[in-house]
Amino acid sequence: MTVKIYMDMRSQPCRALLHFLKASGIPYEIEFIDIFKGEHQQPAYTSKFPFPLIPGLSDGDFHLGETIAIFRYLTNKYAGTFPDHWYPADPQARGRVDEYMAFHHTGTRGVVMPVFASEILIPMKTGKQVPKAQLDEEVEKMEKGLLNLEKGFLKDNDFLLGKDICFADLLCMNELIQFMVNGRDILAGRPKLKAYIERVKAKLGLSYDEVNYMLYAWKDSYQKM
Repeated sequence: MTVKIYMDMRSQPCRALLHFLKASGIPYEIEFIDIFKGEHQQPAYTSKFPFPLIPGLSDGDFHLGETIAIFRYLTNKYAGTFPDHWYPADPQARGRVDEYMAFHHTGTRGVVMPVFASEILIPMKTGKQVPKAQLDEEVEKMEKGLLNLEKGFLKDNDFLLGKDICFADLLCMNELIQFMVNGRDILAGRPKLKAYIERVKAKLGLSYDEVNYMLYAWKDSYQKM
């Protein structure tokens, strides 16, 4: 049975999940949700997902939220049908993927997203700029977080957890490239991190541009403001 995934392609977690779906061959269909229009807060969506977040998954009458929960559900349901490197069967290798996914929400997304929200989302919603002192503090935390990525997960690895790409890389990469919208170069002065992003892009091939089309459109519209 084909699963239905609810997504807004401006969302980092949605794009990470779609990259995996494209690479895995898991059958899926997408229902697009415009979060800027509040479609994720409408009864048609909240009746299935009590926490109005995206992405969401519907598999028949079963509905599931949270990106990592959806990923694990799909890897269990379709075990053995996609390349092992995305979520290795080996317990230790899988444990490393799980380790990053546990780290990601606060360690990467938790330090990157506040800067993006302060520079893009909050001014877009309120028409007001975030105080410089607040933004400076958020940027400092982000810089420390990026350093942790380089010294920790990427210390001796081509990818976050070794020599091949896995789902953890999709989560990480999509957070870091989000700043293309306003042109902040968070990879400046970080050759290790920049080379890592280029390796992820090369692994994804055509899928990289196919999934990021909404991000490119957002960038174009932002630059015209």
